[in-house]
Amino acid sequence: MQIQLPVEESLFLDALLSLELYPEKYKTNKEIPSTLDSIHKRGLELHKWKIKGNSEELNLEDISELLIKKELLQRIENAYSLTAFGKTNAITIRGKRIGDRFSSEFLRIATSTAHSIFCKRVFGKDLSQANMMDMVQLDKLLQILNLSSKNKVLDLGCGLGKISEYISDVTGACVLGIDVANDAINLANKRTQEKRQRLIYKIDDINNLTISSNSYDTIIAIATLHYSIDIDKTIKQLKEILTPLGQIGIFTFQYAFENDNPDILHPDNTKLAQVLKKNDLEFRTWDFTDNEIKISQNQLIIANELKKQFQEEGNIDLCNDRIEECEIDLPRLLNGQKRRFLYYIQLS
Repeated sequence: MQIQLPVEESLFLDALLSLELYPEKYKTNKEIPSTLDSIHKRGLELHKWKIKGNSEELNLEDISELLIKKELLQRIENAYSLTAFGKTNAITIRGKRIGDRFSSEFLRIATSTAHSIFCKRVFGKDLSQANMMDMVQLDKLLQILNLSSKNKVLDLGCGLGKISEYISDVTGACVLGIDVANDAINLANKRTQEKRQRLIYKIDDINNLTISSNSYDTIIAIATLHYSIDIDKTIKQLKEILTPLGQIGIFTFQYAFENDNPDILHPDNTKLAQVLKKNDLEFRTWDFTDNEIKISQNQLIIANELKKQFQEEGNIDLCNDRIEECEIDLPRLLNGQKRRFLYYIQLS
């Protein structure tokens, strides 16, 4: 059951869920407890909280007590955790935050000349990419899937839906694109009205899919599964959605940080691979790490070249986000701390 909460309480739950999903760790690899200080720090990262936790405007201790009374939160000594009820509400809050953020970004991307030029130069075609999907990767995916007008395809996390549209255009397949970004979905449906017989978009959340069982023979997930709260649950749902002998194409990435076993970077050992094995799903993989390195290097150069044009549009943040993405991930790629893979699964 979802309950209405004041903004401050919602932000608190969202920050705590983020810590539970992506905990901070000591050098010993032991997780740091979720204290009010760590919740406040994560809240600053997620929501740009401008005031300290002990201020009268945002007193985290008072907020935590209110959430405990509502049975959304529990505390052991100075460490906090979500109850099952609290986690259900926090997942919904997180989904709305992500959807609102991407709606705002996608609406500006849709009208940005600078972003269109950026995509053409970096990825080879303007498909309003919000990830590292270039035409080399997309062509390989389509080669493997071997789609035709007989196929029904589900595209998870479609954004503005231009990759879904491209896939439907070149293969004739019927495609449903889903995303949590409401405005992006509405825009995609308006843009493609004349293609409605084979192309449609729907608001849906990877963490609470409402797609019927045995309804699609192909599922595509391009840099989407990392938004799943419970990857095992999501993979089980995808299996149910697929028709017999259905197929899945997944582009994903895997990091190996300082305290991680470097073997996790092998395609048979990634977090996704472990979940696929757990669900008795055999897979084939292709390594696109070198491709992503080239894309990142190119993206960094071109984003800097287009800075002035992004600035004139009022979209400098879109440009800076691309630059920051490369500045963080390119060293990891070059140092062997990140790899990108395409996974292909076919039901037997």
